[in-house]
Amino acid sequence: MAETIRQRFGHWITGNGKSELAQISVRVDDSSGWTRLAPQTHDYDAGTVQEHYSDSLEAWRKNPIAWRIVAITTDYVVGDRVTISSPKRDLQRFITNFWHHSQNRMELRLAAMSDELSRAGDLFVTLHRNPLDGMSYVRFVTKDRIERIETSENDWEHEIAYYETQETGEARKWISATSELASSVDAVMLHYSVNRPLGALMGEGDITSMLPWLQRYSRMLEDRVRLNWALRSFLWVVTVPSTKIREKQEQYRTPPDTGSIIVKDESETWEAVTPNMQASDAQHDLKAVRGMIDAGSGYPPHWRGEAADANLATATAMQGPTERHLLRRQKYFNFMLQDILYHSYQRAVEAGKARRINIDDYEDVFIVQAPDISRSDNESLARATKDLAAAFTELQAQLSGSSSTLQKLMLKIVMRFAGEPQAEELLAKILQEAKENPRPKPEPKEREEKDDGPDSER
Repeated sequence: MAETIRQRFGHWITGNGKSELAQISVRVDDSSGWTRLAPQTHDYDAGTVQEHYSDSLEAWRKNPIAWRIVAITTDYVVGDRVTISSPKRDLQRFITNFWHHSQNRMELRLAAMSDELSRAGDLFVTLHRNPLDGMSYVRFVTKDRIERIETSENDWEHEIAYYETQETGEARKWISATSELASSVDAVMLHYSVNRPLGALMGEGDITSMLPWLQRYSRMLEDRVRLNWALRSFLWVVTVPSTKIREKQEQYRTPPDTGSIIVKDESETWEAVTPNMQASDAQHDLKAVRGMIDAGSGYPPHWRGEAADANLATATAMQGPTERHLLRRQKYFNFMLQDILYHSYQRAVEAGKARRINIDDYEDVFIVQAPDISRSDNESLARATKDLAAAFTELQAQLSGSSSTLQKLMLKIVMRFAGEPQAEELLAKILQEAKENPRPKPEPKEREEKDDGPDSER
């Protein structure tokens, strides 16, 4: 039986219960019960972790604000390009082969890695070693499939194994790349986390705290759409003499089409009735909910296209904390890439396919070139570097003699302040070349006799 106009109107207003856009479902199974990922009190149980991950993924797929928050983070952290190089020849050759290998293609994976880290708060990377050439292939396991994390008995921060849920049978055990057993297996796992509370093994996604507010905002917007639709609809109230009610009900059983001409006498009156929903009163509530979402994301409103009453001064002030947050995230993302390269190279060394290199500091051997978070930082770095170099020069002039240690420290700090830190080997090479090729001392200028002319004689 076809629905009447009144029934359809009621369905539009009520939305048939829950909205498809706002509704976020979770996937559960029929296991005997959820257990904790690790014996840490600050970790959620596996069911809550899976629920948060599924909700975040669903929100990212269906809610434009959630999608934009994740995209902004990736746009700044990854940008147009991230490159890694090394002053060590063997390591540079391995980085090039690893980065552009057909099984890795790291440049194409960076955006997806950053998105997943923002959505889930955790990234589980697996390295599969080819025994023929020692090359490691990068793959990923999603957070919702991690059933349990095994740590050392006396050090909960030292992760030694991960258990991945399988469709059938027992969970698959992945050995951690930092475990003593890593060299004996062909595949290992690495784990990276952001927004991780102290005392927990799992991190939390950037949009996890905003999920309830994103859901409320989505429902409120859909309610406004229905109300606005109702405001555009109307009902005809036809007033006729009591003796003609039955006759007119039969005549107007089918409402007249738009543009129809109705001829009536003076005893019949028509009146269009529209609902008054006072929908404009909801703008303050919507703004308050958006404020909660913006507070959770850390991004100012004009970054998602809502200029509101922001001007240049307020927009500039808003960007300061946001850029610091993005810079911190970019540093961790760069460390993650350095760590993946380090373990990949070490596994090639263990397979006897690469030469062992002493790597004490990632920044010395893995030099990451990432896009600037703020373009204005370049000018600030240049001024700071200039002032620092002048201060070191004055300090060296106060000493009784030349100090090679101070020169090396000065060169290292100045390079770091300039945003281009260099390896220790390169700094030592620069100082050695400067020592072998001293700057020639300037010859004293002959004093020119000043000819004041005959007028100067008295």
